[in-house]
Amino acid sequence: MTSVPYFLPMKTHDPATAIADFSKMGLSPTLLAALEKGKFVSPTQIQSESIPLGLAGEDLIGVAQTGSGKTLAYALAVVSKLEKNPQARALILSPSRETAEQVHWVVLAICAELKITVCLAVPGVTIATQSNQLKKNPRIIVATPGRINDHLQHNKLLLKGLEILVIDEADRMLDLGFEPQLKFMQSTLRGTRQTMMFAASFGPRAEPVAKMFLNENAILIRSQAAETPVPTLEQKVFFLSGSQKEHRLLDELKVMKGGVIVFADSKESCTTLGRLLAHNKFSSDFIHGDMNPGHRNRVLSEFRDQRLQILVTTDLLARGLDVAHVNHVVNFDLPYKSDDFLHRIGRTARAGREGTAITFVTPADGRTFRKIKPYLQNATEKTLNSSFKFTE
Repeated sequence: MTSVPYFLPMKTHDPATAIADFSKMGLSPTLLAALEKGKFVSPTQIQSESIPLGLAGEDLIGVAQTGSGKTLAYALAVVSKLEKNPQARALILSPSRETAEQVHWVVLAICAELKITVCLAVPGVTIATQSNQLKKNPRIIVATPGRINDHLQHNKLLLKGLEILVIDEADRMLDLGFEPQLKFMQSTLRGTRQTMMFAASFGPRAEPVAKMFLNENAILIRSQAAETPVPTLEQKVFFLSGSQKEHRLLDELKVMKGGVIVFADSKESCTTLGRLLAHNKFSSDFIHGDMNPGHRNRVLSEFRDQRLQILVTTDLLARGLDVAHVNHVVNFDLPYKSDDFLHRIGRTARAGREGTAITFVTPADGRTFRKIKPYLQNATEKTLNSSFKFTE
């Protein structure tokens, strides 16, 4: 599926000018060592195109597949520029606490051997604790728009000296109601700065954000495979009745190796599935947006550390979560939005690894199934109910 870039004027980047070697991008030996330690051998397409432009100070929009390395792309550009300019500061905005934490981990890994201070400003930590960190003028702030807005209400000079702004998951910012916070933040900024926006899709929903922050010379980088599943992902679709879903899920999970994420469409369904798996003695737990941050942190930590094999969740974790050992994604319920489906299946087969996504489709899912079908072009289909027929 291809979105039309609505933000005009905009230059389209020529992929032929990309640099397909980290060592030829002008990165410092320290950063190259961090890449080697993280086992990043060669840049992905979005990294090859966006890192050199980011280092050159260009405003840009990077559109690429989920799992293609967008976070590393802008993190490298930001850290490299701050390494060369000790006075510069950067703000990285991400739409949710979970995605911001993922970004924070990536930035910390890159900065491990550098004297660049990093602060995470997200819900779940007291304002006072974060304020004390922010008073020290950290070089990089990773934040959600709501939380950085809270701090700006009390300290309008918080972003003084900001030279780089990154907006991650830009297509989700307005969906989550962040337009007022973004406008207020924009009103507090002074001077010129570089802005980089990244998303897995770019269309009308991201246009207002682009117009708010990007300059008129912004460059659009669109991966050739943007808005499509990665080629290392195997997909399976099961057509079945609603009453078959739980039994089929248990059968599938019994033979799966490695980490598994099961997606539900609501907190009620998530809770029911989490309890079902616990009752059947699976190494599992569940989280959704209504749970307190401490509980969510504990479950995510156990899943990352492989103390849990299976994580049941809602679309709370459809974006941003990058756990290397996730080999399988199961769409127990279909999402309400088609692009959320693309993000869900992007939790596996990341960074060139292989993975499998299984999708359950019931007779009541006809309308949603037709919306996600473009993302299932090479999927293996199996009908488990001989009388299967869509009801809508």
